[in-house]
Amino acid sequence: MHQASPSATDPSKPKPAKPSGMIRLLWPYLRPHAWKIILSLTLNAVHGLAITYQMLVAKYLIDDVIRKEGLDSAMRWSALLRLALTYLVVSLIGRMAVWHIGYRIFTRVREAVLLELRSHFFRHVNHLCLRFHIKHNSGELFSYLFGSPLAQLQGFLQQFTISGPGAIITVCSTLALTGAWDPVLAAVLLLLCGINVVLMHVSRRRIQTLYSDYQKVESTVSGYVADLLRGSRHVKIYAMESHISEVFEDQARMIGQMSVRRDIHTHYQYMKAESAGYFCFALLCAALLWRYEHGRITLGEITGYIMAFTTLQGPLGILFSLATAKGSADASVQRIRAVLDTASTTPDPVQYEAQMPRRGDIVMTHVSFAYEPGQPVLRDISLTIPHGQKVALVGPSGAGKSTITQLLMRLYDPDQGTIRIGGVDIRHCVGADLRRHFGVVPQDPFIFRSTLRENLLVVQPQATTEHLRRACELANAWEFIAPLPLQLDTPVGEGGATLSGGQRQRLAIARALLSDSDFFIFDEATSALDTVSEAMIQQSLEKIMVNHTSLIIAHRLATVKHCDRILVLKDGLIVQDGTYDELLSQPGTFQQLVQGQALRH
Repeated sequence: MHQASPSATDPSKPKPAKPSGMIRLLWPYLRPHAWKIILSLTLNAVHGLAITYQMLVAKYLIDDVIRKEGLDSAMRWSALLRLALTYLVVSLIGRMAVWHIGYRIFTRVREAVLLELRSHFFRHVNHLCLRFHIKHNSGELFSYLFGSPLAQLQGFLQQFTISGPGAIITVCSTLALTGAWDPVLAAVLLLLCGINVVLMHVSRRRIQTLYSDYQKVESTVSGYVADLLRGSRHVKIYAMESHISEVFEDQARMIGQMSVRRDIHTHYQYMKAESAGYFCFALLCAALLWRYEHGRITLGEITGYIMAFTTLQGPLGILFSLATAKGSADASVQRIRAVLDTASTTPDPVQYEAQMPRRGDIVMTHVSFAYEPGQPVLRDISLTIPHGQKVALVGPSGAGKSTITQLLMRLYDPDQGTIRIGGVDIRHCVGADLRRHFGVVPQDPFIFRSTLRENLLVVQPQATTEHLRRACELANAWEFIAPLPLQLDTPVGEGGATLSGGQRQRLAIARALLSDSDFFIFDEATSALDTVSEAMIQQSLEKIMVNHTSLIIAHRLATVKHCDRILVLKDGLIVQDGTYDELLSQPGTFQQLVQGQALRH
């Protein structure tokens, strides 16, 4: 059963992220790896205990070996050997080996989690309606998948899991052990920790804002630059290279300025923490002298406190870095969750799914639709198209012709009214299943940066070479494919750059033929073809459309003479309905359109 996305007051607008967004976002992906994560955290905690021993070993060297009374030379060297062996075992096994094993475990878990998150994000974005994609460009969405948002989240996860447990255990165990020596001096170290924790909290909020602002600018610039790169062909056509280079430099300069501002302010936050460390060291030196004069500590313990203070800067720095990294990661999570919380305006059914019959009448009842509130495109349309009928949709630009076909495929849902195919309300059909019943030839077909074969297989992955060739022959595409050295395995470049407009159109027609669909939609399917090719393809289409319902959107009205019926749209209304000859003999919009085209030619 397919589940609909959560409802929203305005599905086209992202929802704000909720508290604890990182845990809510990641938990479904982390849960399958729980035991591996626990093992990794435990190993890295052991690593923290090893660091504590390493930093305090100087105390034992002075008090238990060098200055210990009653030991002769041999006993001192024996004690030193035991201490050295213990130090090496703790360092090489308790720290390095254990730490590396924990690192290996979590690195694999991290990549598995990010893969699932990326896949979920990609599937969700593809599931969203066209309203969402109109408002979010491809460059912006690409940055979510492989840019800063996931990179910031990835960095935080790695740093937290690999360094966080060890840093926390190091701080806690060091404070506990030095507290057993002298509670007052341990309190000084605790003060150092407290000051840094407060600074972490304050800095985290500031850095979160900085990274959020930077990522917004980065998304905007990424989308803009992606458009510039996609339009490289037209840049050359209009000789805009110099101007576009200046535009790119302006965009790059903008993101560079934001990067400088972000990094300088982040560095300032680090400086505050380091300054606090200097202040605490001065306090520690005064406290050490005071306690030593009163006979409360030994020289070895003085050395241990100094070593602890110096070495604790590492774990405390890690904790501070984690706090700042969490700020940037939180900003990233908010952006990712905003997209994942966006609901589709064409949700799949929740309670049940209806199976649309392969053959059936199309019935639209009182359908109204607007892309933007207050700007209706279709107004109270009621229409029945019997199965097998060839219907042309004609009318001025913006009359609603393409909108009708988009509603039939549930790229949008009507604001009012219902659409039924074969008696089934298409709202009860899963969108992807519904669209498989339609073979579509758009006016500007999208060609993937791949081979001709793979561009055809997108609609029928199991098709054989013979099937592909037959579809290309019917679409009059084989004539330009056959002479190619690699034929169907010829690369076509980005957007089909190596193909002419007519060749791309014929490839799209071959795709529609391969889909074995019950309904065909031809949106100016022959607009990019020369007269000879158009005539040949019209003959092929006549054979294809037999016993299939076909909707043909056309501006060249001479191409719809063969249609069983012509619907004339104007201002979102069907103003005329009839055959070509019937409409041509009646005063009205269709007659005016035909006469206008005749005058232009």
